[in-house]
Amino acid sequence: MSDNRARTGIEGLDEHLQGGFPKGSMILIAGNAGTGKTMLCGQFLHHGAAEGAENGLYVTFSEGRSNFLENMAKLGRGFLELEEQGRFDVLDLITVKEPGIDAVMEMITSHIDANGTERLVVDSFTAMANAFSTVIDARVMLHLLSKILRQTGCTTLLVTEIPTGQGTIGMGIEEFVVDGIIILRRQLYDGYTIRNLEIAKMRGTRVEEPRLIFTLHEGFEVLTSIATRLAIEEPRRFAPIPHPPDRFSTGHGQLDEILMGLRRGDTILMERGEDVPTLIPSLMFGTLRANFLMSEMGVIYLPPAGVNVDRIVRFGGLYGITEEEQGRLMRIASDGNEERDAPYVVAFDPDAPEGMMSLWRKAKEELMEATGRPTLTIAHIDRIVTSLTDDLTRRALDMAVTATKNEGGPLLLITGPGTEKLTRSASSLSDLHLRLLNEQGVILFHGIRPRTLLYALEIDGSEGYPKLEMTPLV
Repeated sequence: MSDNRARTGIEGLDEHLQGGFPKGSMILIAGNAGTGKTMLCGQFLHHGAAEGAENGLYVTFSEGRSNFLENMAKLGRGFLELEEQGRFDVLDLITVKEPGIDAVMEMITSHIDANGTERLVVDSFTAMANAFSTVIDARVMLHLLSKILRQTGCTTLLVTEIPTGQGTIGMGIEEFVVDGIIILRRQLYDGYTIRNLEIAKMRGTRVEEPRLIFTLHEGFEVLTSIATRLAIEEPRRFAPIPHPPDRFSTGHGQLDEILMGLRRGDTILMERGEDVPTLIPSLMFGTLRANFLMSEMGVIYLPPAGVNVDRIVRFGGLYGITEEEQGRLMRIASDGNEERDAPYVVAFDPDAPEGMMSLWRKAKEELMEATGRPTLTIAHIDRIVTSLTDDLTRRALDMAVTATKNEGGPLLLITGPGTEKLTRSASSLSDLHLRLLNEQGVILFHGIRPRTLLYALEIDGSEGYPKLEMTPLV
């Protein structure tokens, strides 16, 4: 990191700011009430004092000292020890009125000089400016504050409110004085809150992605675009999770908690939205497939269009599943000439749809007979559509759902863009309906039935195989 950058301490943000805020700059943090302004500023101060040896000062005109410290402590950012060490302090100035502004400026600058303060937060300028009788007086005070702070070399975050329903920032004067502007917003999607951060201005900084998504789950975190390249540093074999008596584990502890596992005979619809890579559903349920195979249970797989058998087998290898295991326990439908002699291939003629359905049933029955247990069936509906008419597809879905109920194994149906009508049909037949969507490059997931929280997905390879970590958007 460059020496002229002050790291924010906010995961995912510094990489979009060339390492952090320019040192000695004044940054405006703007947003409606409840958008996370104070949390962002608190993490900035805590990181500087705890990790960067940069003393911090929090000047509050709107939130009392005890409230600030208590709220930050809940997020694991304790300031009391830093206060005792002289690396952090709070100036609680909620009761200050206009006659005391000169004294306030003196208090701030004296503290900066005496304690070597390098990071300053003023929360909020809106409340501070309200102490003045005119906008002109507030503008004069802001210019004076800017001049003084630039002389001290402090990196300053100036919090300001955006009134609900208005497009202007604060009093409309702050944005012309500061070096940078970050605007925090909330938007609604299907009843969920999605939080956006906009880097509207940042002098001396190349900003390639000015709009980002963030969450306030366990602190302020900027979410990044999901990587589609799977790099596992220390590959390890997946350790199966035992199936409960009346349910199946997805092989993913967090997903089991979200969905409460899968009931025997459940049909699960995963709806893949626009611009969501086809790899994501495979990653979402890669542990489910591995959990079945490593529990000596069969898997029937109809892959998406354009994905060959070899790729599916290699993907299974990322979880430590051997080719021998896949040959015994998995059957992959193929309408091409690839690997027809491999034990895991079920080759069918795409021009003979009835024969395809018959081969599918036969392969499933053979696996169930060999294992004595239910099988997991995974079917990408876009592949079915290329081989069957809409009527035959609906009939095939109805038969598959009925067979799943009777046999007790789970059926996972995956749809994508262009199959909206069949998605609606599949939804009416499904016990669970899940959805993936792309929002500014971040892949989001939520349950429609059952309704779940909204989660951001990130690939995690720390356990030796690819797994999706799910961060709640709150």
